[in-house]
Order: sequence, then structure tokens, then C-alpha cells
Amino acid sequence: MYPDWNKMSILIADDDVSTHILLSGILKPTGVGIYSAYDGTEAFSSCIEHPDIQLIIMDIRMPEMNGIEATRLIRKYQKTLPIVVYSALHQAEYKHLMKKMNCEEFLLKPVPPEIILSTLSKYLDPYSGVKSYFDMFLS
Repeated sequence: MYPDWNKMSILIADDDVSTHILLSGILKPTGVGIYSAYDGTEAFSSCIEHPDIQLIIMDIRMPEMNGIEATRLIRKYQKTLPIVVYSALHQAEYKHLMKKMNCEEFLLKPVPPEIILSTLSKYLDPYSGVKSYFDMFLS
């Protein structure tokens, strides 16, 4: 059974087209609206243009503006918008930096679909009551 997110919208910010296809396929049964950005500049612009975005899935390594810089800019305008980092970069310095910028989660690619859905549920299902597992990935 999939969650019902048909009144919600998320932004996928990743330069890899296959990641957009994969995540869109996983999320399609939920009914969530999906905006796409292929670099950090597009991610920032999308957040300004689409105030209905309720969560961002953010890659770190992207062209033009990386996910770190995009997150810094987004945080100036959207301090509480949940940002879930979805990256193949596993260095602890990135995890610490993204946590310092108040990102909610750090998912290391590849991630099983059920983990993606359960992670997003914590922020899209208002009554989940589940806390972030970000600290697990810092050790």
C-alpha cells in the first residue's frame, strides 16, 4: 500500500536523468506532484517559482551550482522546507555540512524504494511522529 500524497508536491534536484526516472517511478503510485531540476540554479529557481513544493530531494554534485550552494540559497528563503540529500558522495564532510545546513536526511545512493518512501513519509505524512535518522549516517 502506497501513501496518498496526491495533494503534495516535491522537487527532485539531480543532474542524472536516470535518477529522475527512477524516483518518479517509485513515487508515481503515491500521486505526489513532481517538479524536476537538473542543476542547483534550477533547484533554487523552482523553489521560488513553486511555493507549493513541500520537500526537496537534493543531489550534491550537479553542474552550474552544486547541491550545497543551492541548499544555502534555498535556506535563506525557505528555512523549514524539508531537504533530503540523495547522493552517491559518502564522505563524512558532506554529511556534516548538509546537516549543519539543516537538511533532514542523507540517503546514500543506491537506496531501496521502501527506504525512500519511508524517509519521505516522515515529512509528507504529518502524523508519522518519526524522527530523523540523519545521525545514523554520521558515524
